Amino acid sequence: MRRLLVLLPGDRFGGAEAHTLRLCAAAEAAGVAVTVAAGTALYPLVAAPGRSVRDLPVTWRRGLVETAREAQAGATRTALSAARPDAALLPLPWPDRGGGAMQALAEAGIPALIVAHLAPHGAERPPGLDEQALAAAAAIRADWVAASAPTAERFARYLNLPPGRVATIPNGVDPRPALDRDTARQDLRTRLGLSRETPVALFLGRLDEAKGADRLPLLAEAFARRSNGVITSAGTGSLAEMLRNAAPDGHPLRLLGRHSRPAELLAAVDALLLPSRLEGAPLAFLEAASWGLPVVASPEALEALGPAAGSLVRGDDAAEMADALAEAVGGGHAVLARVEFALRLAASGTAEDMAARYLARLRRLLAPPLGGFGVG
Repeated sequence: MRRLLVLLPGDRFGGAEAHTLRLCAAAEAAGVAVTVAAGTALYPLVAAPGRSVRDLPVTWRRGLVETAREAQAGATRTALSAARPDAALLPLPWPDRGGGAMQALAEAGIPALIVAHLAPHGAERPPGLDEQALAAAAAIRADWVAASAPTAERFARYLNLPPGRVATIPNGVDPRPALDRDTARQDLRTRLGLSRETPVALFLGRLDEAKGADRLPLLAEAFARRSNGVITSAGTGSLAEMLRNAAPDGHPLRLLGRHSRPAELLAAVDALLLPSRLEGAPLAFLEAASWGLPVVASPEALEALGPAAGSLVRGDDAAEMADALAEAVGGGHAVLARVEFALRLAASGTAEDMAARYLARLRRLLAPPLGGFGVG
């Protein structure tokens, strides 16, 4: 594999995009020339030395499915012509965001690794998966991977793939950086105008309903009543303006916006909060676990990891979740037991191991079929 084309169909930077850039870096370290095609919203965020980045409208458009598919297919054809790749990587933040890309890749006969990051609950197929998209999924020469078993099962069902066709590669995280936690704690609290003793819980992720960001203002108020603590949020998204209006100066919800070094926040806070309605395999959980932080989460947030990984509380019950959060920052035997379990999960696989497994799958796509040579 000499040349890899990476197609980013998302319209905002989130976990799928961060995960993809980790794979890009691993491919480049292995001597692969990487070209990334991204829409205008993501284009400035994915550059790196030596990487070719092309501003192309591969972003999935909302609206008429046929129009969105043809626009994405056209942009993918342009990217293929420019990059001349041996293989493609297509991360899907949602199951129906890649119909046009799959169509163009199938036409060109380019093998692709398609990575499912999220798949909704329920029986209804996402609207972008029409008959043409399903036909492209059937025709493309692809390997299919998801970050968790529940996502893999739902994704396969939506795309009419056989059971077991979507493999699972668990997420991994890099070793935590060397940071002085006392300094990090003081720096964050100074920035937020808090005393050194104030408990701080962290919400780390996109500000949207899937992540449960709309639940933060009431939850922060309930948490403050129980502990005199605050919730700080690092991320951007569609609910940013609503949250700014709901959390004026002095409110116990503090919005930091996008933070380029989340490890500095994890080193500084007392707990991680995941009130999500839907998750795949949250990297934020693994990163928090590596710092020994307790995690308070909805059952949906830790669907892929199991109930022992954190304090599981209904995300729509602000009082109960605030109780669990106050317990988490206070410590105790039950909290420490969950932290120990989470630490073992975080230590079970590194980001380097994860990336190596993805690259091995990409290389395997290029292997000659049994009994012959060349691409079949």
